[in-house]
Amino acid sequence: MIQQRAGNAKNLVYSSLRTSILGLNLVPGAVIGEKDISLRFNVSRTPVREAFIALSKEGLVTVMPQKGSMVSRIDLTRIEQELFLRESLETAALKLFLKTCDSSHLAELEKYIELQAEAADARKYELFLQYDNQFHRIFFNGQNVAWEALENMCGHYHRIRLLSIWLQDIVKDVIEEHKQLFQAVKQKDSLIAMALLNVHLHKLVAEEALLKRLFPDYFADSSEAFTVDFGGLDIMDINREQK
Repeated sequence: MIQQRAGNAKNLVYSSLRTSILGLNLVPGAVIGEKDISLRFNVSRTPVREAFIALSKEGLVTVMPQKGSMVSRIDLTRIEQELFLRESLETAALKLFLKTCDSSHLAELEKYIELQAEAADARKYELFLQYDNQFHRIFFNGQNVAWEALENMCGHYHRIRLLSIWLQDIVKDVIEEHKQLFQAVKQKDSLIAMALLNVHLHKLVAEEALLKRLFPDYFADSSEAFTVDFGGLDIMDINREQK
C-alpha cells in the first residue's frame, strides 16, 4: 500500500506538471524546485524527483546538477527530430486509414473541424489545439501505440504549435488546411491527401523564425547545448546562471 501511494503521488505530480508545461502555464525557462513542488502537492520530495526524471526523459524538464531543475526551453533541433517522428508515423497511419475509413470516421473529422472553428472564434487556443489533436488522432485508427509515442515524445513540437495558434491568421489557415485534407480523405485521394498532410505538418517550420522573434525567452539559444536522446535522459548544459 505504501508503494502504491508513492506511485500515485508521483503520477499526480507528473501529470499536473506535464499539463502545465504543455499548456505553457509553466513557461519555458521557469525554474522549478523539488521543495516548492513537494509543498504545493503536499508530498515528499521522492515522488517529485521521480516526476522530474520522467519529464526530463521527454525533454520537458532540464535537470541541472547542483542547481535544480527548469522547464526546458523550446529547442528547434529537437523539434526537427519530433517532426520527423510525427511525419513518419502519421504518413503511415494515413495510408492505412484511407483504405478503411467509413462514414463514421468522416463525421468525426468534420465534427472536430467545426469544434476548432468554435474554439478559434472564442480565442480558446488550448482547446483549439486539443481538437486539432483529436482530428489527427482519427487517422491513427487502431494504431494506439504509434499515437501514444507521439504524445509522449513530442512536447517541444506541441508547445511551438500552441505558440503558433495564438496568432489568429495561423489559426484560420489551420482550419482551412484541415478542410482541404478532409475533402481529400472523403474522396479517398491518397496522392492529394499525402501532399496536403506534408504541407500541413511542415508549415510550422516556416513560422519558427517569427515565433522566436515574438517569444525569444521561450527558445533555447546558442549558449544552451541540448542533446536529443529519445531512449534516455535528456540533459541540457547550462553555461550561464539562470535568473
